[in-house]
Amino acid sequence: MNDPVFIVGPHRAGSTLWHNLIAMSPGVLRLPEARFLGPARQKDFRYLLRTQVGNLADDKNVDQLVKLCFLKQSVPGLGGAMWRFKGMDWVDNPQLGKAIGNRIKESDRTVGSIARILLEELVRFGGCTRACVKFPVDVRHISALVQWFPNCRIVHITRDPRALAMSKSNDPSGTASRVAAHPRLAWAIRKAALGLVISQYRLSARVHQQSKAMENYRLFRYEDLLADPKKTLVALCDFIGIDFAEEMLEPQNGRHEHQPSSLTGRQQKAFDSAAAVRWKRVITPVDNLIILGLTARSMSQLGYNPKTHPIFRCVEETPAFDSALS
Repeated sequence: MNDPVFIVGPHRAGSTLWHNLIAMSPGVLRLPEARFLGPARQKDFRYLLRTQVGNLADDKNVDQLVKLCFLKQSVPGLGGAMWRFKGMDWVDNPQLGKAIGNRIKESDRTVGSIARILLEELVRFGGCTRACVKFPVDVRHISALVQWFPNCRIVHITRDPRALAMSKSNDPSGTASRVAAHPRLAWAIRKAALGLVISQYRLSARVHQQSKAMENYRLFRYEDLLADPKKTLVALCDFIGIDFAEEMLEPQNGRHEHQPSSLTGRQQKAFDSAAAVRWKRVITPVDNLIILGLTARSMSQLGYNPKTHPIFRCVEETPAFDSALS
C-alpha cells in the first residue's frame, strides 16, 4: 500500500468536498470517519478496546475485535462512518477478517499497529493502492498519526470560524435536533455550539503552529479552494503525490458522497464560491463580533485574513450573488 492520506480538522470545514476530490484519483480508496483517537469524552477505538474487547494479549480477544469491526452495526467505539463500510461489499469476504486477525496477532497489538493493518488490508482487498481517510483521529492527535504512518500525508483543513459556527448551529444531525427537542433551551444550546467551535478553531491553530514544519503536513483553507479551485488543487495534488486532472474541477461528476448544506439543505456538488460566505446571511452582529474577537489571533496563525481574502471579492463580483446566497 502506498502511504495513506489523512484529512484532519474541525467538522463542517468542507471535509466531504476535500475527500471527494482526492478520491477522484485512480486507485484511492475513500474511507470516511474512523475515530481511532478522539477527544477525551468521545467513544473512540480505545473505548471499544476497553469496554468491548479486553486484553489483546489473548488471541480470543483479537478474534472478538475483528468480529466487532465488521459487524456493520452500532457498537460503542465504532461510531465513525467508516465502520458501516457503505458500498464496500468486498469486506464480507471472510479472508479479509482472517488476514487482519492473523496480522494483529503477529504485531505488538497496539492501536497504531491495528490501524495500520486495517487500512493496509482494506486497500489490498479493495483492489486499490492507497487510502484516503477522513478524520482518522482528532486533530490534537496528529503526532500519533505520524508515529503510526511516518510517510503519510496529513491534509489539515480549516475554514472561516464564523462559517464553522453557523454551520454547526444549523447542523440538522446535531445542534438543530437538540434545539428541536429542547426549544426552551435553544439560546443556550446555540451559544454552547458557538463556544465549542471557537475552542476547536483555536485548537486547530495551535496544532498548526506545532506541525507546520513537518514535511508530510500541510494546511488547506476552504476559502482558497472555492476562490481558486485549480491553483489549490494543483498544490494539493503536488503535496499528496497524485496527478492533477482537469476532471477534478468538476467534482459533481465523480462517484462519491455529497453532504447537504446545513444552511440550505441542498447537496452542493460543484464548486460554489457563494458557499464560502453563505454564513453572512444568518450570523448575528453580536455573534460575528464575539467570534472575530476570540479567533483573530488564530486566524492569523492559520494564514487567513477575511478582510483581504479574494473569496469575498470573487463572490461579490458574481452576477447571481444574491440568488446564490439565498
